[in-house]
Amino acid sequence: MNVLPDTLMVPILLILGAAFGSFLNVVIYRVPKKMSVVSPGSHCFSCKEPIKIKDNIPVLGYFLLKGHCRNCNKSFPSRYAFVELITALLTICVYLIYGVGQDFFIYLALTYLLIAITFVDIDHFIIPNGFVLIGLGILIVSLFFGWIDIEWDDAVTGSFVFAGFLFGIGLIGQFILGKESIGFGDVKLGLVLGGFLGTEYSILALYLSFAISALIIFVMMGSKLLKKDSKIPFGPYLAAGTLISLFTTTPYGGNYILNWYYTTMF
Repeated sequence: MNVLPDTLMVPILLILGAAFGSFLNVVIYRVPKKMSVVSPGSHCFSCKEPIKIKDNIPVLGYFLLKGHCRNCNKSFPSRYAFVELITALLTICVYLIYGVGQDFFIYLALTYLLIAITFVDIDHFIIPNGFVLIGLGILIVSLFFGWIDIEWDDAVTGSFVFAGFLFGIGLIGQFILGKESIGFGDVKLGLVLGGFLGTEYSILALYLSFAISALIIFVMMGSKLLKKDSKIPFGPYLAAGTLISLFTTTPYGGNYILNWYYTTMF
């Protein structure tokens, strides 16, 4: 159910999405350092000068300041604007697929959580337990009240399929390579994602995650941007596989990728 026409909802959600992206930048930076996400307010990390409201406009603020602090002229990471932009765009994706209803807010919260997990994992090679617990809490409440279109048994099976596959791959990688290949944080995240996806979508998300990671790693190694012994965060690929699986849902409850597969192969 949409309370406003798309011509109004899309720009409103773009603005709100970018604003949430600005908050996610704070979460991504501060949570791994065990800092408060509330205080102090946004400030330059070099001169500690608070960022003025007019300079703190999501996405636009970065370009208005030309990527530099107004006070000390030190540069800001361009990734801040990227996170704000990608959050805004993914907000629109969730809206266009799910409309405005209970499932919209649930999958939007999951999307924001995966954005935070992606960049924390890239920066620190960890998936904070707090993020996993938040996702688990959202999942359990959603299943209890029927806010998402998935049954308990399918959610539980999906959790075990997703997490179990990752755990198995981790054991095989440990045996063959003699070092950790899939972190336990990924396995715990898999429990949550599998619950949201169910069994069939979990298999799809796993396939997409490993396919995307293989492609990107191959390209990066071919371009000499990645060494053979480099540590690789897998959380971003799990997030990508999950979101693609959710965002390719058809208006009738199916999935475009799975429909193509079943039509082509059978």
